[in-house]
Amino acid sequence: MCSSPEAGILVPIPQYPLYTATLSVLGAQCVPYYLDESKGWGTDLDTIREAYKKAKDAGTNVRAIVIINPGNPTGASLDPEDVRSVLEFAADNKLVVMADEVYQTNIFQGKFYSFKKGLRELQKSDKNKDGKFDSIELASLHSISKGMVGECGHRGGYFEMVGFDKEVVEQIYKFVSIMLCPPVIGQCIVEMMCNPPKEGDESYELYKKEYDGIFNGLQDRATALYEAFKQMEGVECQSPAGSMYLFPTISLPEKAQEAAKKENKSPDEYYCFRLLDATGICVVAGSGFGQREGTLHFRTTFLAPGTDWVGRMTKFHKEFMEEFR
Repeated sequence: MCSSPEAGILVPIPQYPLYTATLSVLGAQCVPYYLDESKGWGTDLDTIREAYKKAKDAGTNVRAIVIINPGNPTGASLDPEDVRSVLEFAADNKLVVMADEVYQTNIFQGKFYSFKKGLRELQKSDKNKDGKFDSIELASLHSISKGMVGECGHRGGYFEMVGFDKEVVEQIYKFVSIMLCPPVIGQCIVEMMCNPPKEGDESYELYKKEYDGIFNGLQDRATALYEAFKQMEGVECQSPAGSMYLFPTISLPEKAQEAAKKENKSPDEYYCFRLLDATGICVVAGSGFGQREGTLHFRTTFLAPGTDWVGRMTKFHKEFMEEFR
């Protein structure tokens, strides 16, 4: 897909920076499309169309579209309508769909709706009378280092290729087969992820207890953090829908922005470093993921045990705003 400098891949903004970094290494172009913050960081088809047309008009050969669902860094979870609309757009423009779904077990609102399910439903629907959905190429990605295990040291996962030519699949399989294998424990956890204990199995009760415990802990911390953000001056945040992140907007006083400039930092970066120094809590500036010009954000996880650290965060924010008022 990235066989020439004119090749381009549609990538959501904000995005996990590995996508733009990989495209840079491959010598291809990132075609950014902005997510809609007012819709809980959902996709906006008009924005995607606009980004696609602008790139095509500039001579870019747009080959694929990346979707991160649930979102990183946004924490968004796409509804079925959004998923289907992206698939229809891809079918109309003959784009490969790359569905990054590594946080699919972390859903706090509604249910996870996969791109493969969306594709299969479209293929069976009346919209497929001309067979346009039969030839969509979809790559779905999943990982053990996210989700309920949430242990980034355990590396393992898979991607499934749907609708690709058999010879293409064989070549890709040959390519990945020459790479080093992940550690044995990673392979074991992939097996458990794909074939978890079932009700009646000897280990099911313990598995379910531990699994639900991790999930409920994440949801409790996400809710506590969200409630704290609602009380913080100049902070707006979507309710936690999925993944392990929240991506609030922050409005900083002019004096704080001037202080950031003196230290050659962006305002959101300055805020994040001050938070780290004062509390030991590490968040990442929104500028590291891409954001609309004139806006400020930061990404925070809610992985740390307990919720006492949330209070440290609100205390810092209040003092920071007072300092630069």
